[in-house]
Amino acid sequence: MTAAATYIEDTPPATTSVLNDLRQLALTSPTLARRQGWDYLRELGDAGRRDQLQALFGRGRSPDGPQGALEGLIVGNLFGIPEAHLANPLMKIDPIWRGKTFDATTGFNRLSPLSRLAMPVIAPLYRGLRRAGNEMMGFHFNHRIETAAIAPYVEVRALDYGPSGYRNPSVRTFPIKRTRDEIVELLPGLYLGRALLTMRSGEIRLIAYFALRDFADEVEPS
Repeated sequence: MTAAATYIEDTPPATTSVLNDLRQLALTSPTLARRQGWDYLRELGDAGRRDQLQALFGRGRSPDGPQGALEGLIVGNLFGIPEAHLANPLMKIDPIWRGKTFDATTGFNRLSPLSRLAMPVIAPLYRGLRRAGNEMMGFHFNHRIETAAIAPYVEVRALDYGPSGYRNPSVRTFPIKRTRDEIVELLPGLYLGRALLTMRSGEIRLIAYFALRDFADEVEPS
């Protein structure tokens, strides 16, 4: 039996039931399923249920996507790093991060206009932010399908911020160059992600969960 199969067997029953129900709903009402799934992830994050988020991640599917612009949500708080106690209160005022945009092999993050003021403080040497409409874009990445770097060892879409051409910051206050994002698909158009930080010691540490979803009309077609 594989490690992934063992992990799925250990998934909390409530998490399994909710995800199964959402996947069934997605067969007939995909927009409604995405909206309910989004709300469920938000509830788990607000309640600090990282055990259930980890279980959901283990049951995620290797994604063919994402493609194009997706809305983003930080699920719960940052954790596992000293800077979290400073970042979390600020995110409640303005999350700054709005989502990600993907093409075939590369992508970038989309941020609120406040990032123009915050970035000179937390990453003063970074010059990669650009305005795009009413948002800012920056922190580019490459992406491809790989095996997850930490348990559960499922197939994920891995986002690599390390290429030197992107000039992503690696300062203590914002070490995005040493961050690896991993994404799985829960439902068509709804993704659960996690951010992993490689510490100076070489340890790979989980520091956050996030969600992505396709932009869609709120009303299901009749």
